[in-house]
Amino acid sequence: MEITCQQVSDVTLIKVQGRIDHRTATDFGNALKPHLNQCKAGEYKKFIIDLGGVDFMTSAGLRVLMTAAKACDKQKGEVAVAALRPGIKEIFRISRFDLVFRVFSTVKSALENLSPDAAANYKEV
Repeated sequence: MEITCQQVSDVTLIKVQGRIDHRTATDFGNALKPHLNQCKAGEYKKFIIDLGGVDFMTSAGLRVLMTAAKACDKQKGEVAVAALRPGIKEIFRISRFDLVFRVFSTVKSALENLSPDAAANYKEV
């Protein structure tokens, strides 16, 4: 699993590649932690997790996402997910995570909804 982060105006974009399972969930959570701390500090409160590169996710990955959403929600922040592959989208639907997270078909559409300024400044890396 690989994770890259990009700050786009007032939105933190977190791109995940690979599998999120019991072996990688801790690393995934640890990678999100500094960004959640920024949310607690009031620095950045909008996060998009680009799951377009994720081909497999277990309940361990869902648990990390839920923890992130709860931590941000306490600080009046928001975590959205974008670019879900069909299999991951189905996992979100079955687990009802599509009711917990705002789900967007693309990163660009997520940015347009969360922050028009960020959408205008976004350059895909």
